[in-house]
Amino acid sequence: MKRYKNIIAVCMACILASTTVLAQELTQNNEVIQQQQNQVYTSPIFIEGKATVTKSSTIYNINPYNPAKIEGLGESGSIRFLHKNGMMEIPLSRPLYKLSDAYADKIVCKNGTWGVERNVGLKIFDGTEDWQKVKEGKFYNKNTTIFECTAPEKVLARNGLCTHFDVHLLESQLKNIYDGISFSENREKIYMRTMNVKNMSTIETLSAYLKTQHDAGTPVKFLYALEECQFEPFEESVQYKLNDIDWQSVGFLDTDTKISTRAETKLNQNLFTVKQTGNDIMNQFLSAVTDIKIYGETEQSNFYVMNIATSRDTLGLSIKNDQNHRFYGEIRYDKSDFLSSKPAEIRLEARENAPSTASAEVKINLSKLKAPVEGVYGFDSSTTGINNNCIQQKELILTAYTPVVEGVDIIQYPDNALINGASDNIVLIDKNGNGINTQQGISLLKTNSPMTLALENDNSVKASTEIIKVKKQSGAGLEKTVLFLGDSLINENAYTNCVLELFENDDMNIKLIGTRGTEQNKHEGRGGWSAYDYCNETTKYGFTNPFLNNGKFDFSYYMKNNGYDNVDYVVVSIGVNDLNVVGHNSHDEIILYFDTIFNSIHQYNANTKIILNIPTMLFSIESTDGAKNTRLEFTKTLIEQYSNKELDGIYLSAISMAINPSMNFKWTESIDKSQPMKVSDTTHPNMHGYRNMATTTYAFLKYLAEIEG
Repeated sequence: MKRYKNIIAVCMACILASTTVLAQELTQNNEVIQQQQNQVYTSPIFIEGKATVTKSSTIYNINPYNPAKIEGLGESGSIRFLHKNGMMEIPLSRPLYKLSDAYADKIVCKNGTWGVERNVGLKIFDGTEDWQKVKEGKFYNKNTTIFECTAPEKVLARNGLCTHFDVHLLESQLKNIYDGISFSENREKIYMRTMNVKNMSTIETLSAYLKTQHDAGTPVKFLYALEECQFEPFEESVQYKLNDIDWQSVGFLDTDTKISTRAETKLNQNLFTVKQTGNDIMNQFLSAVTDIKIYGETEQSNFYVMNIATSRDTLGLSIKNDQNHRFYGEIRYDKSDFLSSKPAEIRLEARENAPSTASAEVKINLSKLKAPVEGVYGFDSSTTGINNNCIQQKELILTAYTPVVEGVDIIQYPDNALINGASDNIVLIDKNGNGINTQQGISLLKTNSPMTLALENDNSVKASTEIIKVKKQSGAGLEKTVLFLGDSLINENAYTNCVLELFENDDMNIKLIGTRGTEQNKHEGRGGWSAYDYCNETTKYGFTNPFLNNGKFDFSYYMKNNGYDNVDYVVVSIGVNDLNVVGHNSHDEIILYFDTIFNSIHQYNANTKIILNIPTMLFSIESTDGAKNTRLEFTKTLIEQYSNKELDGIYLSAISMAINPSMNFKWTESIDKSQPMKVSDTTHPNMHGYRNMATTTYAFLKYLAEIEG
């Protein structure tokens, strides 16, 4: 019995000791909790969402019959990770999504409170929406039905992701022809566009489709960028656990999960003379700027970003220098892609004392920027200074040579070759060193080779090009097959027709091939198309792409599919639309698409010659100077890339030099006959311009026939 009493005593002692330890632990835990409650965390740590898009078929765009699966982070309803104290699970009301660097859901600690910062909105359609038909007549394709319903939340950046529809900016939504989704201009409505041939042309059929998809567990989901972020704090129990985490030792169980830190925003030192501006909005804006070019100003001018002005529809930017020369430009939110990393361009025009011929261009990666909801003002060179290397100097951009046929003159206009300047007098330097005014153009037949041009009163700006005289009888008795591939300059039929007319009275014959055009005037011209489109788009603006095979540009496929057995020359006239599209492609990316096209042609036939037309210029007025500089910058890139590539079958043609920048465009008479005529189209030449273009191409085709013997 005594032994049992001793055992009981020992047990009681253990219980008392355990109770004491437990009490101490509880006290310590309470103290830790109290300390945590008294502490305000400013943790730079955050966990960012994702958006993995998987299409049913990679060949076709996302549409109701080729839906995609979009997965965020935490699809299971939580995020799990391991740390030194074991496994932790963070519950989520819905997955964390990411559209761009600026628009991403995040787990963050704000003012001492952990939670989810929502920057991405989510609309799940179930067919119960207040659908109405849109009666506006400005949509491009009449074979579609456009529906609208009330938008669930406010947005500024209007594009996003959708499981069953291509998401468009409103501008592209109006022009595209197939199924798509977008926000209305006032952001109060969602537009959903469906093909009538898919039998969704009534509210009833649309609602039934959305309900069927929802009930099947594959609902139509629309992810978009929120105007204002939303913060969802975690429960207290999760707060304590997160505050106790050693983030250096965390390992995630869920794939594609990573811990990020909020790094201090630094400005690009190649562009700005400062690292910080002292303002978060301005810091974020300037950190997203990828390039600045200022034209028509002197290097002695010290430029800076003056302010960012915002409205419901636009973002305005002002830059200024210490001589009070001001430049202003803006971008519209309905035309701007805040989700793509491709830089967008803000073109700034001269204002307040700035020379009328001056301009500026700012390229910015909008994916790193939230659309600002408020403006910032009052900056100077000490806070937002722009480096002097952003001020561009004048330069004459010329190709290496231009052929001209005996008896068929080519008149060139050197103003089309002057970058970073406008209305400057360019002179032709004759063999005696004298300058001859070129405003009326230069006759290549009357000019000795090489042709040397210079700026009047500034002989440092000088360039030369060779003039190759081609015999009239070159190519006599030959018939060459020619394909014209390009944009609206070819699609208008005039340019190719003028080339045909020039060969009607020539001893050399050409035969044009293509799936577009009429009768003998065949081609592959598509208005608004770019090199990117030819390499990626199945359809666009009502045109189909005959070169695309399994999602790739395939010239052999095109030739075989259309019954063509040979092509001697391919004249390529694209690139301008690559520069003009929303979310400008970089020059490197455009060149990649050019190379894709050229390589595919030469894979079909290594002996096929490619004539690449450099971009044509616009009608010469102050408002087009910025676009002219953009095109000439790209021309420089083309010359750097494709000069001396004749052995590879690639030739550069200075077709733009043959267009009179002040005359060869489309003019219209005003209703009031007393008023002067006005240019109605600053982009496309009139018939005189097309004939001049055609003469340049005619001479190049004759030249190629001559060197081939």
